Amino acid sequence: MTHSADRSKLHKIFILSPGPKYNLENAFKERCESLSLQYRGRILTSGPKYERQRYGEFDVICIKDARAKSWASTVGFVLISLWEIIKAIIIKDRYRLFVTYDPLKTGLIGTLVSAITKIKLVVEVNGDYMSDAIYAPIDNFYKRHLRRLLMIWVEKFVLNHASGIKLLYPAQIDSFKPLPHQPYISCFPNYVNAGAFSNNGDTKEVLFAGFPFAIKGVDILIAAFKIASTKHPDWTLKILGHYPDKTQLNQHIDGHPKIHHLKAVDPSEMPLQIGACGIFVLPSRTEAMGRVLVEAMAAGKPRIGANVAGIPTVIDNNSDGLLFESENVEDLANKLDALMSDENLRTQIGKNARKRYLEHFKPEFYFHRLNAFYSDVINSSGPAD
Repeated sequence: MTHSADRSKLHKIFILSPGPKYNLENAFKERCESLSLQYRGRILTSGPKYERQRYGEFDVICIKDARAKSWASTVGFVLISLWEIIKAIIIKDRYRLFVTYDPLKTGLIGTLVSAITKIKLVVEVNGDYMSDAIYAPIDNFYKRHLRRLLMIWVEKFVLNHASGIKLLYPAQIDSFKPLPHQPYISCFPNYVNAGAFSNNGDTKEVLFAGFPFAIKGVDILIAAFKIASTKHPDWTLKILGHYPDKTQLNQHIDGHPKIHHLKAVDPSEMPLQIGACGIFVLPSRTEAMGRVLVEAMAAGKPRIGANVAGIPTVIDNNSDGLLFESENVEDLANKLDALMSDENLRTQIGKNARKRYLEHFKPEFYFHRLNAFYSDVINSSGPAD
């Protein structure tokens, strides 16, 4: 934390982070204190109750949104953002950046605020919104395609007005290039606080954690495990995830005695869950990064992921994990078989994963890159100049 006498030397930034957030300290404390070495300002989010906390040089404001992602929080984001930034202009303590979590709803808010206040806009791209897999759960053909077109148009509009863009993998916005204002673009993994993760032993358990069902490829994993388990009947598959309607999940499991579903656990329990598994799998049909892969990496676990979007940036195939052809059940079954059959291979891949985490994915590396990125955007020419 900086001393108050140094505050005038810190660049002031405003961060819009969508909710719902249930634990502000867990979500923001380390982030704020690390950013406070170079920055100060506000973070605006939403949650089940109104809260206001201070961590380092940042005030965190949480709007009450009991229904989660309602229009009330959207309106609140717009009004509070404008009020805070205009107030800062009046007292001659201007914000230098307005940072949004995505190029969609928060990106639109950021574009509006940037246009009114002439503050530089930084947009994080935390998803692959071009992927058909995101829209596949919408049954109605016309609604599905209309939503896809709308999302893509919004993303393009927001990116076209950004001064800085943070990506998770290099090709993430290639479909929108060239961008007219030549924003400053940087690509690096997201923050994952994985310090509590460790390897608690090699068990004969395959673990998956996530939702929703289709996008995360749970059906692919279930089918592949059924094939692999015929050779390895002593292995089990554990599925962690929030599935209010379990009809689809139960249909695919179909009473298999070695496949178990457990409801989603609190993030504080994930180190225990991942630390106890033998193999961690993320079979997503689309995935910009996959924070659970970084957590499993930190725990020194052998990992299998789909070779799609940003997953290859966190799994080096045949070194610290295995990649399978996206949606290819037989290929995933073969990768499962290879790891289930060879304890030494699991151990070596897990050690390589832990080594890579320590060398490239620890939080301090993220904050070093983020601080440099913000500084480069502030010092660059851009749409708000």
